[in-house]
Amino acid sequence: MTRLMRIRPESVYFTLFLAALGAIVPLSIDLGLPAIPTISRSLGSSSATAALTLSVFMAGYALAPIVLGPLSDRYGRRPILLSSLALFTVAGVTCAAAPSMSILLASRVIQGAGAGVGAVLVLAIVRDSFEGRLARSRLAYVRVIQTVAPMIAPTLGAWVLAAGGWRAIYGTLAGAGLVLFALVAFGFTESARLRRGPSLAPRVLWSNYRQVLGNKVSLGYILINAFTFGALFAYVSGSPLVMLELLHVSPRIYGLLFATTASGITAGAFLSGRLNARGVAPSRLLTGGLVLAATVSVLLFVIAASGMARVSTLVPPLVLCTFSAGLIGPNAAHGAMDPLPDVAGAAAAVLSFLQMVCGSVSGLLVASLYDGRSALSMTGMMALFSLAALSVYAVRLRRLR
Repeated sequence: MTRLMRIRPESVYFTLFLAALGAIVPLSIDLGLPAIPTISRSLGSSSATAALTLSVFMAGYALAPIVLGPLSDRYGRRPILLSSLALFTVAGVTCAAAPSMSILLASRVIQGAGAGVGAVLVLAIVRDSFEGRLARSRLAYVRVIQTVAPMIAPTLGAWVLAAGGWRAIYGTLAGAGLVLFALVAFGFTESARLRRGPSLAPRVLWSNYRQVLGNKVSLGYILINAFTFGALFAYVSGSPLVMLELLHVSPRIYGLLFATTASGITAGAFLSGRLNARGVAPSRLLTGGLVLAATVSVLLFVIAASGMARVSTLVPPLVLCTFSAGLIGPNAAHGAMDPLPDVAGAAAAVLSFLQMVCGSVSGLLVASLYDGRSALSMTGMMALFSLAALSVYAVRLRRLR
């Protein structure tokens, strides 16, 4: 059966399969965004505490790949994917049944760990299967398809919330995990070139991570990717507070607004894929994306500080910010992975870990600094992380290159 249902790497179905694995993370984050006020009321907590369901998910997402990435180098991508998707599915059921906020937050950490490994291994599988421009192009197209999830997730979440309450949202995630488990079990053939030897010994694991962290070019791209994601997640975690509570839009309208801004990532990633396929240098795409992100995020902070934050003044610049993230992401990820083919799992784990650390810290700062009267915490974190990404590229990578 596995042979008959095998998804071939050169097929469009393989790209769809990789995108589905990666999309489980934005789906897990964005599906529950309209439900944050409802969760806080249901479990007797504040909206800021309920918003931590995003940050703790990111914490689990960041930590698990540090161990499981090297495990995938030793034992293969397939068994690690199966175990992580099983963990994600069980955690989704636990979230749906959570009787208190503490249990919900703990379950979200576990759910993040299960989702994170699958998303990280997408990078390793692409590195296993493709080279050069083809790899960058494939990563960009995977990103294009992945962005369908954040575009539709808040609207879908609002529908599920209306039909079955916030617990049905986590039940939906558990069902998605089960479907992906079946796809891996029956459609995915191992992509890694497995190495023999005691590669799980602590000294070897440490050596693999030293190899990643010691590669200055790879580390520079990893930092750019992490800071860019920190800026993006400041918006993701802050948008329900700003849009739903501060600007009082309805959950359904919020879903449409979020889809509008998420479409920017789709456009940016699609453009990146097309230009990479035509041989445009990735450095030009990175430079344009980073300058645009820094400029527009600073503009958003000025809008918030001047008291002019409205739906009409925030959404157009936010679309430009997400567009820049679509340009930056695939090129930074490939730049991080390309120099390290023999430790692709470890490299993907470091990339994911630092990305999620930045996302988690960004979300925590946005929630803790939110004053209920302005969008300063969201836009301030977006500006801070965008400027950090641009600084790494301008000061570190351009000199190394």
